[in-house]
Amino acid sequence: MTQLTAGKPEPLGASFDGKGVNFTLFSAHAERVELCVFDGEGNEHRYDLPARTGDTWHGYLAGGRPGMHYGFRVHGPWEPSQGHWFNPAKLLIDPCAHRVDGEFKDDSLFHVGYGEPDHRDSAPVAPKSVVVHDLYDWEDDAPPRTPWGNTVIYEAHVKGLTYLHPSIPKEMRGTYKALGHPTMVAYLKHLGITALELLPVAHFASEPRLQRLGLSNYWGYNPLAMFALDPRYAVQPEKARDEFRDAVKALHAAGIEVILDVVLNHSAESDLDGPTLSQRGIDNRSYYWIRDDGDYENWTGCGNTLNLSHPAVTHYAYECLKYWVETFHVDGFRFDLAPVMGRTPAFSQQAPLFEAIKNCPVLSKVKLIAEPWDIGEGSYPVGQFPPLVA
Repeated sequence: MTQLTAGKPEPLGASFDGKGVNFTLFSAHAERVELCVFDGEGNEHRYDLPARTGDTWHGYLAGGRPGMHYGFRVHGPWEPSQGHWFNPAKLLIDPCAHRVDGEFKDDSLFHVGYGEPDHRDSAPVAPKSVVVHDLYDWEDDAPPRTPWGNTVIYEAHVKGLTYLHPSIPKEMRGTYKALGHPTMVAYLKHLGITALELLPVAHFASEPRLQRLGLSNYWGYNPLAMFALDPRYAVQPEKARDEFRDAVKALHAAGIEVILDVVLNHSAESDLDGPTLSQRGIDNRSYYWIRDDGDYENWTGCGNTLNLSHPAVTHYAYECLKYWVETFHVDGFRFDLAPVMGRTPAFSQQAPLFEAIKNCPVLSKVKLIAEPWDIGEGSYPVGQFPPLVA
């Protein structure tokens, strides 16, 4: 059986170097991490990540290729009162996966357990992380850098914007491709706008309660994988990343910026009755704000709240934002429930993530917009965000 070599603790997630794939996973409280690779027939092959640097587990799989489907099983303490819900029966999405294959469908197999671990394997129904290789010809693309004083923003949903547009080919309506279609670009220019702000395009999930009602989440504010572009808006899902980049390039050529609405405040794992899909099973105590009784602080109203003041989670969020700018050339972000970014737990203008953004040569140059409320203490800090944040 192939064994992994130590590899490196950076970059985050899975990275292909032309000869193999380096895998990393943060978990401060894990005792063992298994990389689970799935072949074309869905057979699972498990490898222990052999090295740990600080709290980052890592390993290198020689011969690993783009398109490889994978996940993690994480071993550690089962101590619900302390916020620890480790259960290796649950296959977990890489929080830093650049692509995810499959959608979350409500199923009891995703539940981690109540009084004791649920030992049923979730792999047969779990979405899988996918290794990608970021090759794209941006040609002479450059950010418009429209001054704030001249900025006019048009907020839109990728599907809703073009789904009924009669001048766009039917098979293209409601997709990333349609955003860059000449008809749409001309329309946006005619309106006089300078920036297109897109509702969430990171891979998201429909909440279990909606699925049980026969409904789905249209808007996208329930993130499953923050680094991964959602393929449901692509003409060809396997080419979603290039379709999105083509649209950004076309909009930039017309002088139009692209701003993303991002949900860096909670995850699709919801409350303790919700599915265990990723962070809860990887290191619940680190990723989320946990109360003294082991339950979640629900400052988002969505069941959980990301602890963006934890050093590793700050790094995760910072690298995620940087990834969208560097890989997809987006021009800025609108932050949903933005006070969560500044919780320490009290809101602070000097919170770690704000400081990281301020000191970043990439992120400090893009547009940043805050939705200035959550439902925690001091939940409406209008005027208290750092100067870079509008």
